[in-house]
Amino acid sequence: MFKSILCLMGILPSHARVKIVHFITKKLIDYYGDLKVGGLENIPKEPVIFVCNHLSNADGLIFRDILAHRRTVFLAGIKLQHEYLTNLVLETIDYIPIYPNQPDRKALINAIRTFKDGKDIFIFPEGTRSRTGKMIEGCAGVLFIAKKAGAPLVPVGIWGSEKLLPIQNDNMDQEWFQKAEVNVVFGPAFTLAELSEDAPIGDLMRRIARLLPKEYRGVYA
Repeated sequence: MFKSILCLMGILPSHARVKIVHFITKKLIDYYGDLKVGGLENIPKEPVIFVCNHLSNADGLIFRDILAHRRTVFLAGIKLQHEYLTNLVLETIDYIPIYPNQPDRKALINAIRTFKDGKDIFIFPEGTRSRTGKMIEGCAGVLFIAKKAGAPLVPVGIWGSEKLLPIQNDNMDQEWFQKAEVNVVFGPAFTLAELSEDAPIGDLMRRIARLLPKEYRGVYA
């Protein structure tokens, strides 16, 4: 029923559509997801860059709602705009479109400006959802943003969302929710100066990996 309603949203004015889709997607997450969140006390009051592993298109919705009390802007892959349902959902999230796995300088500069305007930035450094549930190699763009913005970073681990909204490789519009337990953990904040000079992105990704069960750590096990 909810999916049929979502499919009709395109005929509504944008302000009404966003409000209704936000309500529906929050209800879907609440109904299908048994959400357990830890480490919120690790988030500083000032703006930060959140860095997180990525397992599902549900991830953005989950963090949209967990961080609703903050001003958080997500970096979201441009291809999400090209599917009808994912684009509807994307409208409920404050985001900067980015071409993943390539140096999208425009998106990186927009992220820096957004942070300097007093907003959090939320980044999935892997650049795409893991198809195996295990972490894949992170991209270095987050280091550029953090350096230019002078921003502290907060590592975040999520697992179980790959069961909540399983990936359908051929067509994201065919993805739908399943009952699942989802765990989220926010780790202690850190700065670029605390990372290894020889392999900073690897050090950053391992800080995320340490928040996850071993079977999710992938290349950072």
